[in-house]
Amino acid sequence: MKIKMADVARYLGLSKATVSLAVNGKPGVNPQTKERIFRCIEEMERNGGVIPENSPLCREQSPQLIKVVIFNRRKSVVCDPEMDLWSGVLRTFDKEVRKRGYLYGLTYFNENAEDIQRIVEECNLDIVAGVVLFGTELDAEDYEFLKYIQKPMVIYDYEMPDGSCSSVCIDNGRAAEMAVEQLLKAGVLEIRYLGTEKNIYNFQKRREGFLNALLKAGKPPKKDEIILLGSSIGEITERVTEYLADTALPDAFVMENYQVSIAVLTAVRKLRIAVPKKLKLIGIDEIPEYILSDFQLTQIRIPHEERAAMTIDLLDREISQSWKAKMKAFVLPELLKGESI
Repeated sequence: MKIKMADVARYLGLSKATVSLAVNGKPGVNPQTKERIFRCIEEMERNGGVIPENSPLCREQSPQLIKVVIFNRRKSVVCDPEMDLWSGVLRTFDKEVRKRGYLYGLTYFNENAEDIQRIVEECNLDIVAGVVLFGTELDAEDYEFLKYIQKPMVIYDYEMPDGSCSSVCIDNGRAAEMAVEQLLKAGVLEIRYLGTEKNIYNFQKRREGFLNALLKAGKPPKKDEIILLGSSIGEITERVTEYLADTALPDAFVMENYQVSIAVLTAVRKLRIAVPKKLKLIGIDEIPEYILSDFQLTQIRIPHEERAAMTIDLLDREISQSWKAKMKAFVLPELLKGESI
């Protein structure tokens, strides 16, 4: 009798993809799960496609799984970024999940209807105890999709406006406010904000925080105080170099992310602009030390991995304690003093 892979997957609480990988000898399935899949197929073949009630498989307690779903909206922020910002976050998810006795599963959400259905089905399998949504690239159009996931769920790096899901975010507004405050303490009068053309939640909140900080300081923002320069390090470098060469310098720049920080550092070196004497700089989110060379940029550190650990801790509590209340956690950024202010 030919056994359907869908029946095996349904019985064991696994995805069809996992069963297919095991049956076809592909990597990506741990030995214990692979053994259970083949035992299940053997018993079904012997018993007309069913598992007898006295089978050892019926008495086994399947390990529970935490599924991490990464939203890929083709913005090159999480998927295919120019620098590796997220491997440490994924390692933290894996470590914290296994430390609590769960299995760890990772999958990607793209943009077609078949993918939506697949992700929803996988998230709602019996073996899944809870779901982490890696929401850095999440869009408003994804909200409807989230309603179909019936498991405990926490969003990492995004907050739902209606509070329908628990979330662990960075306080992006505060990060930008801290940057402005440091510049004002240094006696800066004119500050401009350099950003990318990527429209994601984190960057929107940083821009709002920048404008709010200026208002608090009694400096009503002008139209040209937020300047969006491009989507890649190369593009931003080219545009910011032209901008610095053709425009009267402000006193300081707040730089939205690592791409902008790297681009501006490259441009000021090329144009031989003295930092901080002629131009003060502060970047949001860290860039690697090897890029800074012998120069220490003042930066606002975003604690990515700490938030990942908090996300798993919150999800575990929602699972084990059946919490109904939804929570929002905003992790505070940290000032790293350098030589650019």
